[in-house]
Amino acid sequence: MRKLKIIVLLIVVVFLFGCSSDENELNGYLENAHLQLENLMPKEGGKISISVVEFKTLNPLLNKEKSLDYALKLVYDSLFTLDENYNVVPKLVDSYSFSPDGTILNINLKKDIIWHDGVKLTSRDVKFTVDLLKSLNQSPYYTLVSNIYSVEILSDTSFNIVFLKPYSFSLENLLFPILPNHKLNGLGINDIKLDENNLIGSGMYKIQKYEKRKYIELVKNENYYDKKPYINEIKMVIVPDKQAQESMLISLETDICQIDQIISGKFPAKRFDTQKYRGQNYEFLALNFNNEYIKDLNLRKALAYVIDREKILKEVYLKKGEIVEFPLNSNSKYYNKNIKNYSYNLEKAREYLNKTQFQDIKFTLIVDQTNFERLKTAYIIKEQLQNLNIKLEVLELSWEEILNRLSVGDYDMVLLGWKLPVVPDPTFALYPNNVTNFTNYVDPNMDILVHKLLNSVKEEDKIKNYYELQKYVKENLPFISLLIRDENLVFNNKIKGKLNSNNFNIYNGIENIFVKY
Repeated sequence: MRKLKIIVLLIVVVFLFGCSSDENELNGYLENAHLQLENLMPKEGGKISISVVEFKTLNPLLNKEKSLDYALKLVYDSLFTLDENYNVVPKLVDSYSFSPDGTILNINLKKDIIWHDGVKLTSRDVKFTVDLLKSLNQSPYYTLVSNIYSVEILSDTSFNIVFLKPYSFSLENLLFPILPNHKLNGLGINDIKLDENNLIGSGMYKIQKYEKRKYIELVKNENYYDKKPYINEIKMVIVPDKQAQESMLISLETDICQIDQIISGKFPAKRFDTQKYRGQNYEFLALNFNNEYIKDLNLRKALAYVIDREKILKEVYLKKGEIVEFPLNSNSKYYNKNIKNYSYNLEKAREYLNKTQFQDIKFTLIVDQTNFERLKTAYIIKEQLQNLNIKLEVLELSWEEILNRLSVGDYDMVLLGWKLPVVPDPTFALYPNNVTNFTNYVDPNMDILVHKLLNSVKEEDKIKNYYELQKYVKENLPFISLLIRDENLVFNNKIKGKLNSNNFNIYNGIENIFVKY
């Protein structure tokens, strides 16, 4: 868009000054417009720096440091990945198909993929990685292979994954990095953790140099099978903590950093650019269904209509987020955009409350005393419930006290957040036997809908069943959704272009950015 504007500017300048006798003025305008346009044109080359927090191992299956996990996605590719809307897309995969019952997935790899040491990547690497991961219960990716029975090699580029049972999110479970069989096969767990055994990947960047506890130097993989990046080199500076990451960015020692909160004036526009993206921090109001008032659906609908989420989004989260009716990213293809939000409507709230015949309603709302946003949200909700003559006592507690109360059901309402999983399986929030479902809400009809979704084989059935489930949740309100918060990346403004970031990979789309010289 900016490029188009500058082209238009060039045309306008020529038109305005075409008949002018002041040739120097015309040339000045043209030169300035040309320079602006040139700065926006992608150029190959250049070097940038990013930071990672200190880690224990470079092995991408065993690493638990999130900042390194992001960075290693530049070095190691996976069968599938997630786009900026959290939808699964092929990476190493050329084509795939499921058996009619959903228990076998046939995959064909893209041709001519090679490891950074020149060895061809084959189906044997996939089988090795899956088998290894099934033995690594300490890996953050371990649960992703829990439904895999075996990998059957058909050829160098073709294989079958056999599942224990059909599962609608089988593709989303194949997000783990693929490791080289020829480098790691036969090694014990201690050797697999060693840094020197984890320097070979298949991604768009390869490790050129590693100075332990100091930095890692990456260079462009000239043999990459997919679109190659513009930037030639990336230096990964190793720092002690998140605060050091931010300090390094401010001092221009690094060029990109994920920032939790953008404080006015901290990142001046003359030096930095900011890009926000939809995160996976979901905020909601949990309800205890052991409370007789809360069991009444009309009462829950009254609450949903009287809580002004637009006000909360604006005044508490400074419009950095999006109101949702379900714990799922609103840009996902599975999110039902046909569902109308519960907008603030005092008249409707009173109408539903009158249907309950309840009198002198009083609730206790517990909230984390260290969480500024939730504290402010709690008092906004208290103020809004007064419009229904509902008394709300806000209890500001430590996180330990909140956990204790949740474990014994000693609460009416609680403001909480979920870090949504990358696999959009809703059972973490909806199944009564899950430890994350502490609200005592039991609904056999909803369980049936969840079961239908989880057993969907065809994509169209999965979307249909997910839409149906969301509609049911919206109508029955097992909890009251508030919003999903946005996340922020801050760049040194020498970097141009746009990343397609998400919380699975903040560097997604790095092949589209370049350095302005």
